[in-house]
Amino acid sequence: MTQLCLDQLFGNKKSAPLILINDSIQLSALPLLCEFSQRTLETDHHVIVLLTETSPTVWLRSAASSLKKSKVHIIDAYSDPHGWEWDTPLVHETDTGGSSSLVRLTRLTEFERHVLPLVLEWINKAPGSLIVVDALNPLAQLSTYRTYRFVKALESLATDTIRVVVGYHMDIRPLSAVQPLPPLSESLNRLASVIITLNQLKAPTAQTESQARLTGFVAQDTFSYLQITSNHVARGGVGKIEWRRKSGKVLYETNGFYADSTTGRLVVVPASQLGVSDKEDHEEDADDDKDMPTVDPTANLSFNLSLTDEQRKTKENLVLPYMKAQQVEIDGMSSSSSVTTGGSIYYEPDAADDFDDEDPDDDLDI
Repeated sequence: MTQLCLDQLFGNKKSAPLILINDSIQLSALPLLCEFSQRTLETDHHVIVLLTETSPTVWLRSAASSLKKSKVHIIDAYSDPHGWEWDTPLVHETDTGGSSSLVRLTRLTEFERHVLPLVLEWINKAPGSLIVVDALNPLAQLSTYRTYRFVKALESLATDTIRVVVGYHMDIRPLSAVQPLPPLSESLNRLASVIITLNQLKAPTAQTESQARLTGFVAQDTFSYLQITSNHVARGGVGKIEWRRKSGKVLYETNGFYADSTTGRLVVVPASQLGVSDKEDHEEDADDDKDMPTVDPTANLSFNLSLTDEQRKTKENLVLPYMKAQQVEIDGMSSSSSVTTGGSIYYEPDAADDFDDEDPDDDLDI
């Protein structure tokens, strides 16, 4: 049985230097980032994580067991990013168990200057590593260009044993007086080798189902951002994957996932198992348009553009002049006995075409 793409990415089965997870308020990328970290720690590789929106305590509880914390290196840009409590830009600490490396970044405005040297130092001490950024948006609020350059620097460190996984909130736009061209989201999509776009499961109700069955139209609530399935990982989620291989082949696949109630780990399943059809996977927008009732554009005009049955019958029986000429030509050819099935070319040489084999340049005026 072929393994699903999301499961291959979790287990690092094939090359994927930079993995970009596009999430939204409807479904967070944090469960997938934790699963990437747990799968990496199971292979005795190290995990280097930059936290901008997640507490280190929450991260360690979700992404690392007590036996694997020694292989976790955390750069905490969440607790004190503006230096309200610490004067130095970097504060080296350890967690309560005294096992994982924890560095507090108190100068978020200088993130490239302090983060990249730490990442290089930890990479050189580990045979294999996973570099994780939980959310790029706090960095993008400072500068979209610097954020892209930072991700580009991390991507340049990727090898067969070093991977980079970053999360990006695609529903949040960077605060900028001038909109960057192209936007950061498009630049990151071009840079990444794997793009995972997360979507929540649809939550149909009896009312919407009956309405769609009777009218063929499903009303969309414009101002409804959250549903009962939003960020409910135990219920499940959908990830649309675009995987660009080294060979140049691009693989598209939609996988479902849900959190196991016993272990809390993510289980990857086919999207159809969560009630997402194949047509809905690849053509969601087209499928929404298909559900709309067909509208006749000539229905409410002040003049008539349609034909009656009698007019349509007259139009079909009308013989146009060029059709008569073609019919006469066909009849004349069929009545002639000298008609052949192929074309013929007749050539009559004139005086200037009197070629002399002994003097081929006779026609040149020299």
